[in-house]
Amino acid sequence: MNKDWFLEDEFWRNFGPLMFSEDNFREAADQLPALIKLVGLEPTQVLDLGCGPGRHALPLAASGYPVTAVDTSQSLLDHLEQARGELPIEIVQTDMREFVRPGAYDLVLVMWTSFGYFEDEADHDKVLANIHQSLRPGGRLLLDLVGLEYLCRNLEPAHVTEYEDGRLLLERPNLTDDMTRLDNEWLLIDGDQVLRQHFSHRVWSAGEIRSLLQTNGFKIHGIYGGHDGAEYDLEAERMIVVGGR
Repeated sequence: MNKDWFLEDEFWRNFGPLMFSEDNFREAADQLPALIKLVGLEPTQVLDLGCGPGRHALPLAASGYPVTAVDTSQSLLDHLEQARGELPIEIVQTDMREFVRPGAYDLVLVMWTSFGYFEDEADHDKVLANIHQSLRPGGRLLLDLVGLEYLCRNLEPAHVTEYEDGRLLLERPNLTDDMTRLDNEWLLIDGDQVLRQHFSHRVWSAGEIRSLLQTNGFKIHGIYGGHDGAEYDLEAERMIVVGGR
């Protein structure tokens, strides 16, 4: 397994269309009013790290919020480029470990578990340091993660999704490294063709992510079980963390 699997554009070309469906885009747009309410400010400049094809960057810009959209994948950014039209979106192809603009943003989003890809723990600290430096005083960071508590309670050893075109996606996840990482194997079956991908992702409990952010200089404004501010508990499918500079 390549530890930098997320830098392989072939992965996003093969699996991106499954991950970023039209329903996913509609869901992101529907989440936007609650998301803005949750962070507690009306942003004037937004940074979307790990933006993918623009699930959140596009509706944010359509609502009048200028967005800087950062990702490593050329194929995903090509989709965003085609969709943005005249919307106020700046597209930057780079690694979030390298992107920093001191004091440029009052809201930074890292959505849909885009934080946690790195095997070296120091890289997560580096990203948070970049974000902290890029935020204006009083600015907010919103992390959208899957929590360890939910995974421990609900993780299935295998899961199959059948798509309308007949393709099958087999997912085989496993918690490893003292339950700090989620290792996954995906097999996409399309007729007699099988695409196989291994990848690994860091996972945190609510207490662990709180400690990590505080260590990197953030104030914790809330940890929620959804974009609507629902309570974070064992049944929460998402862990939404709002921190501030």
